[in-house]
Amino acid sequence: MKNSRIVSCIFSWFLLALCPFAAHGTEFTLSDEALLSLDYQYEEWYYGQKDTSIFNIVDVPGPGVQFDFLYPDPQNNDDKSPRLYLTSSIYGGNGSLTGIDISTFDAFTLKFTVLSAQGVSTPAAVGPLVVGALINRSDAVFAYSPEVIAINDPVSATSITTTDANQIDLVGFVCNIPHWLYDESSPSPWDPDGATISLLVEPAPGAVLIIPEPATFLLLGVGVAFLRRKF
Repeated sequence: MKNSRIVSCIFSWFLLALCPFAAHGTEFTLSDEALLSLDYQYEEWYYGQKDTSIFNIVDVPGPGVQFDFLYPDPQNNDDKSPRLYLTSSIYGGNGSLTGIDISTFDAFTLKFTVLSAQGVSTPAAVGPLVVGALINRSDAVFAYSPEVIAINDPVSATSITTTDANQIDLVGFVCNIPHWLYDESSPSPWDPDGATISLLVEPAPGAVLIIPEPATFLLLGVGVAFLRRKF
């Protein structure tokens, strides 16, 4: 009897430790595994085009994932807007983060850092880039809280986007070159023939982590097998 109670307690603690929302908080963020599961460029569905390409994704040591983007038309001269909306979404891709219950949370947050940029007149001129944590709301397909970062200053920013949605329909991030800021009196520093950006996207410190469901189920399976063998 005593052993069975011990098993029950340990197993309950194990489930709570693995559940992404076991610890209640007002903000949630994406783990490295969740960031790696982002697989759909939402602008293709929403805007009817996908002009920015992702040519490299690296799970760097420590927290965060490095994304390398190519913007073929950073000045928007050929109507190929330099924008990127990378998501896990019900509108396309595997949607591995969709359906997760976020009803107990008020906001979604991510940290962004510019690592490098090519295709600019001088490194000091890089920026601004508009980045943001992207999430659906009950009254909107998506929303994000824009933050401005650059190579010179500020190099990093944390975006916190409020949401009242009950579950994830779309989640990810935005990284856009605001071409509309420039004109003849203030020319764009970006090369009209193309620009590349390396961006580090990290889980926001202090927020509750989302872990992709397949990985969670895998860990649960291993835990159950371990408890059965041990007791």
